[in-house]
Amino acid sequence: MTIIKQINPNIMKDIIQEFLKEEKVAIVGASAKKDNFGRSLLLELRKKDYEVIPVNPKCEEVEGIACVPTVEDLPEEVQSVILAVPTSLTDEIIEQCIDTPIKRVWMIRGVGRGAYTEKAHQLCIDNNIKVVYGFCPLMFFGDGMHKFHFWMRKTFGKLPDEYQPSVN
Repeated sequence: MTIIKQINPNIMKDIIQEFLKEEKVAIVGASAKKDNFGRSLLLELRKKDYEVIPVNPKCEEVEGIACVPTVEDLPEEVQSVILAVPTSLTDEIIEQCIDTPIKRVWMIRGVGRGAYTEKAHQLCIDNNIKVVYGFCPLMFFGDGMHKFHFWMRKTFGKLPDEYQPSVN
């Protein structure tokens, strides 16, 4: 997998901080299924007092929160989106983000490939949408084992280049 480089190699840390400061965030792919990662993420973010809006055209609600069918249907004040979807849906979802208030997209990465695609990354860059990839959001939003997972990846050099400090 080729990763598209953004101009500033430290930009991802700043984008993650912007995500953490947001009060409202959308999770695309959250569903009512108990084993759904988007649902688990939604529950964790709610524990931390984030207002979370699930995006899923196949669900009416997740954990009592009404779903919206697409990112185009999100309230204008939502500027950050986390993609908890298979790569087969990522490009289409990023295309939906274009010409909306969405400023940031997090393409999750847990076990396996996650939601990242090169095409989606390039679409984001071409449309001034900031991108986070290569991380599970719970490494930053979560506690305990998630923080340890981040430490392990950092210790063994398994972080995206754009997250690494530049060598000057």
